[in-house]
Amino acid sequence: MTNAYYALPLNLGDIIRKKEQPGISLKESISAWIHLLLVTHYGEYKHDELFGCEIWEHDFENISSPHKFKDDVQKAVLQTLSLQEPRLSDIRLDLQIEQVEIILQNRRVKIRIGIRITGTVRKTNEPFVHLESFFIGPLSYF
Repeated sequence: MTNAYYALPLNLGDIIRKKEQPGISLKESISAWIHLLLVTHYGEYKHDELFGCEIWEHDFENISSPHKFKDDVQKAVLQTLSLQEPRLSDIRLDLQIEQVEIILQNRRVKIRIGIRITGTVRKTNEPFVHLESFFIGPLSYF
């Protein structure tokens, strides 16, 4: 496939058997890349120490000022996207932060970060939207 985009994770068994990997659209590829960027801590990818997002730096942080915390996370995500996702332009971010009570074995209060990323796909000039949600402390995603 020329100029194909592939779903993550790759099926390595199929690659070894020389089977073609299923392709995905450009928008799906951008969404998958954004997700990978946002769930990766700086330094986790040994070939590029700057790959990832600063969200991890705020994990377990005591939040004294919700507005400053929101601004810090928003700046971190925008910086990551502008550096690591060149297929998008006019990137905008809507960030929502809320406390959520999770009842498992014991009651825990966590912070959920909801991110809505919009922009324009440079190659096609089409609008782009990506939604992502995280729980921090410890950081997890769903």
